[in-house]
Amino acid sequence: GLAVFALGTSEFMLSGLLPEIADDMNVSIPSAGLLISAFAIGMVVGAPLLAAATLRLPRRTTLIALITVFGLGQVAGALAPSYEILFASRVVSALACAGFWAVGAGVAIAMVDKGARARA
Repeated sequence: GLAVFALGTSEFMLSGLLPEIADDMNVSIPSAGLLISAFAIGMVVGAPLLAAATLRLPRRTTLIALITVFGLGQVAGALAPSYEILFASRVVSALACAGFWAVGAGVAIAMVDKGARARA
């Protein structure tokens, strides 16, 4: 649950901080807004690719690895000295987030009876 909260929060948190990020990174607000688009594109591209790539790996190990990469990407973004590094950290975090959701959904479904799978 904590991982899902962190993943969801990081996806949308920048929308309220765009003026501050633009000012801090010396870019325009629309350029700062591309950080949100970068995350979204990383999610769209990453989910199917990472779901397929991790299909035969142990689920627990995969989830731990993905949330670790996600966390490291977030730390890199927080400490980023430039817009380019911040942008790259958003893409890396998005790929890890997408993979976590793809694997996590499968784990959630596998943990419950057939009658409760839609809710899981």
